[in-house]
Amino acid sequence: MATVNVRFVGPWRLYLGTDRCTLKAATIEDFIEQMEAIYGHKYHERLRKGGIKERRSISGDSNILVNRVHIRQLTDHSLKDGDNIDVIARFVGG
Repeated sequence: MATVNVRFVGPWRLYLGTDRCTLKAATIEDFIEQMEAIYGHKYHERLRKGGIKERRSISGDSNILVNRVHIRQLTDHSLKDGDNIDVIARFVGG
């Protein structure tokens, strides 16, 4: 398991109640599973308060970058100690 640094960008800071965390995960898929388990309930609660009843995921509504590279561009999904993961809400403009 690698220790990775996670940064939540834009509205995720408000929705999830944090801007950074550290997680232990062997792969990107492990990371996503842990992130959803830890923070998913906060996102769903926020959506319900906004009148949205459908089940959505943080990862499905985000662009996820590992060391500034989008996960779709990576051929190797394993993580190393010290990797930096940015979780960027898709609804952020700029």
